[in-house]
Amino acid sequence: MDLNQFKEKLSSGEIKVPNLKAGAKVKGKVLKHTSSGVIVDVEDGAFVGFIYSKEAKELARVGTELAPGTEIEAELLDTSIRSEEGYFLISITKLLQYDIWSSLLEKAKKDEIITVIPTEANLGGLLVDMYGIKGFIPLSQLAPVHYPRVEDGDQEKIFQHLLDLIGKEFKVRIINIDEQGKRLILSEKEALREEREKILQDLEVGKEYEGVISGISSYGQFVTIGGGIEGLVHISEITYGHVDDIKRYGKVGDKVKVKVIGYDDGKISFSRKRLKEDPWKLIPKKFKVGDVIEGEVVRFVPYGVFVRVYDDINGLIHISELADKGIVNPAEVVKLGQKVKAKIILLDPKGRKLWLTLKVNEEEDKKSSRAKKSQDKQSSSAKKPVVKKKSSTTTSPKKTVAKKSKEVEGEKKE
Repeated sequence: MDLNQFKEKLSSGEIKVPNLKAGAKVKGKVLKHTSSGVIVDVEDGAFVGFIYSKEAKELARVGTELAPGTEIEAELLDTSIRSEEGYFLISITKLLQYDIWSSLLEKAKKDEIITVIPTEANLGGLLVDMYGIKGFIPLSQLAPVHYPRVEDGDQEKIFQHLLDLIGKEFKVRIINIDEQGKRLILSEKEALREEREKILQDLEVGKEYEGVISGISSYGQFVTIGGGIEGLVHISEITYGHVDDIKRYGKVGDKVKVKVIGYDDGKISFSRKRLKEDPWKLIPKKFKVGDVIEGEVVRFVPYGVFVRVYDDINGLIHISELADKGIVNPAEVVKLGQKVKAKIILLDPKGRKLWLTLKVNEEEDKKSSRAKKSQDKQSSSAKKPVVKKKSSTTTSPKKTVAKKSKEVEGEKKE
């Protein structure tokens, strides 16, 4: 029904308009959408209501679709103000806000957990919009797994991390209420309070837990257990060998098992390597001095290179053991990532030392070269043409005459 039809029916008495006043609750049915808003048939044709497009979009964003035919309950706004088409202005949001606000106050009173979805972010934290009721989760109230841990304090990185959290569900508790402004301060940490307290009661050195990597720094990994208890796996406790790239051992969100090795003044220390057998106890069973082993070059140092030998255990090839000739830079002989064969020249499990030499390769090359030369020589000799010598019975005429002369002289002497 358009405005002219409405006016005709109103003047003929077909439609009886109720006593309208601002704030009155009315029921209606969505008729159609226009570029400027949504037209609603109110109280079975009593009048036409109008919802501005901005409100309709906000409602759609939080999950309330106003499709044609949808029955709604709305609030009549100031009756002295009309839309451009002359329709009465109505609002769903105001009623929703009232109901939601009442519900939130009740949940805050009972200290209940609620679920929210951030819609915006700023450098201070995450913003939540619940049908116009604003909520805020400060950075300090985020659980460890969501906290933007940025070592250099780069604000762009912090902001990008927070942007990545928009649209995700958060379990929170209300920790502060501004009734006048209808604003809430929310805490994800507080939603994990009971779980955190339960874990802390039983926490002790030696216990093992499954957790989630919640942060990575140059000095170790932060691991969260139970959602709200965070401890540090120092870089030296990640593995028994040298950690050349901490990112090789997990990323944020990965599940890992940890062992509590320290708990003092609220600070928890975890270990990952102590959940497995020390490879230094196995190495003497697998290798001995004189063995030639294959490994990968993983690190350069001024005095040589380290080669990964077994389960993150590295062996040292001193610069003097890289080649017979003197070299200044290990890169003259090997490169990172290269697979090399090296001989064990020192194995000290107690001192955790494993020294290698690359000269074994040069010795093998020399032996191989000598063997090749010998083989080539033999092959070359076999290929030369055979030259036949003349028979020893064949004598030149001169020699025959001389021989005979001697024989004659001998006969005379006898």
